[in-house]
Amino acid sequence: MRLFKKGSGDPSPDRKAQKTFEAGMALYVTEDDPGAISEAAKDFRIAAESGHVEAQFMLGECNRGSIMYDRSWEEAARWYRSAAESGHLMAQYRMGQLYEEGAGVPQSRSKAGEWYLKAAEKEVPEAQYAYAALCESGDCDGDAAYWYRKSAEHGYEPAASALKRIEKR
Repeated sequence: MRLFKKGSGDPSPDRKAQKTFEAGMALYVTEDDPGAISEAAKDFRIAAESGHVEAQFMLGECNRGSIMYDRSWEEAARWYRSAAESGHLMAQYRMGQLYEEGAGVPQSRSKAGEWYLKAAEKEVPEAQYAYAALCESGDCDGDAAYWYRKSAEHGYEPAASALKRIEKR
């Protein structure tokens, strides 16, 4: 059933997707309702399928880590990849994590490094730290100290500790 007649103020698909995403976020942050995450995921899916990048990321989040939602690493990877390829920085970081862990995708430290680097270059401290750790372990060609320093400059404490540790060598 259509709620609007064609040409009578029917919100654009982007506006509809945004409203659906916002409804999903309102549910997602509800802590006292065990079914809220599942309901939020339904809204995120509708918006994500319309191309809403933040909804794609949030659908990845629902599939990755919620104990109140049927977890699917493959679905998480699908939605993170969609958001990451659209330039979503935290989705790029999450793709790195999935490849590093082999969760929902074949394990590949080199692909993890590629995704981490994309986000690291855009100043995501967690990605800078993760990329530095891969470099330190020899799984990429980057300068671990450089990336730990960049991450530490953003206040990411694990990077500051790692930087101190490697500077003592």
